[in-house]
Amino acid sequence: MNKYEELQSKHRELINSFPFGFAFSNKQFEEAKVKMNVTNNNELLSISNGGFIRKTDSDKYEQLLYMVDRESKEAMKDDEYLYQGFLYELGNHEFCITYDPTDTLNCFSLTLEDVEADPRILDIFIRARKEYLEYYK
Repeated sequence: MNKYEELQSKHRELINSFPFGFAFSNKQFEEAKVKMNVTNNNELLSISNGGFIRKTDSDKYEQLLYMVDRESKEAMKDDEYLYQGFLYELGNHEFCITYDPTDTLNCFSLTLEDVEADPRILDIFIRARKEYLEYYK
């Protein structure tokens, strides 16, 4: 496993272990409340997209998101991490079909303009894109 995949795996485990509830029907909502040991809807806080947490966990949730963001941004300073990440996400978003880097760059909170403005990141992206496309020749 490469540096990018290792950090993504670590973050996925941390997030998946957080006590979330998700519901897209009243039945799912009631089942999630039971699972979370919540009886009153006022004890819950929406996190959008059908998700919710206990209000008492909101500080922990905010800290988790901050930590994930901070670690991801710090890791982007590592050329190998960024290269492996670009390579992985180009494949994950089927760049060989779309030739649109938008979804790949979104994984790093980057736009094409951001990449073009930073010679280091641009060089890494071009190398990853070249290797990725060489594979599909």
